[in-house]
Amino acid sequence: MNSRLVASSEGVNLYLVQSDLPSKDAETILFLHGYPDTHASWEKQLQFFSKNYRVAAFDLRGAGKSSIPAEQRSYRMTELIHDTDRVIDGLVGKEGKVHLVGHDWGSLIFWSYISSPENQKRVLSFSAVACPHPMLFYKNIFGKILAFKPESVFEGMQQFLKSYYIFFFQFPFIPEFVWENFTTEMWTALMKNSGLPESDSMYKLSPEEIKSCTVHTINLYREIFKNGAPQLPRIPLQLPISVFIPEDDLAITPEVYDNVDTIARNLKINRIQANHWVHRERPDWFNQNLNSFLRSVK
Repeated sequence: MNSRLVASSEGVNLYLVQSDLPSKDAETILFLHGYPDTHASWEKQLQFFSKNYRVAAFDLRGAGKSSIPAEQRSYRMTELIHDTDRVIDGLVGKEGKVHLVGHDWGSLIFWSYISSPENQKRVLSFSAVACPHPMLFYKNIFGKILAFKPESVFEGMQQFLKSYYIFFFQFPFIPEFVWENFTTEMWTALMKNSGLPESDSMYKLSPEEIKSCTVHTINLYREIFKNGAPQLPRIPLQLPISVFIPEDDLAITPEVYDNVDTIARNLKINRIQANHWVHRERPDWFNQNLNSFLRSVK
């Protein structure tokens, strides 16, 4: 894999890894990680898909080896979408197209990116892993709670309680203090609930590596809480879209994906009994299903 920095807005440089083109007509897959994570989250996919595609993954601003913005406002969605544009430009030029695959926050950002008709021209397909469209997420939580039907209220409250950390992250300084001073303890607790086997390399991250993907990107949650979730697309998306729903997800309940078919008309849904990092917990299943979807895209 080759690596380089891609210049984006406000002096931010994004750390990008990419493979060479396996053939001159090979398509490009761009992977984006979530929180808490870096591009290394996709190591098993980068290896698998590099045989037939040019594969690439980058670290979110504030994570891994990318630049750390000086201000919280630099984590707002408009900047994250601009980052995506800059990386795509760097990979395939201003007229080229890519397949997008996002996990968690990576999925959230890519959902927001393709909600713009102009950006849809840059995308061959989109695969969302462990995250619905952010506005659909909110609508499903509060819509279920306010439905005043016992079953719906229960489903909404389940997700509301699972989202406790989002509210915790709104406090100034305290979340950073916790990650800075209880790094190993926090990470160990997260890994024990992650569903990942103890042999997974995420268990072996050093304290500095953990801090690089946990401390500064807390601001992602503050900015989306402050500015609100991006709106749903005005017209249902016609792009080929694949959604991977891990039904044992520690962070997201399956019910918040309800009605995704109302915003995506060319849709494939993949469900599995797995936890949040399904692409690492069940890499063979994930790679086979993603590969099948990509091969079906015309």
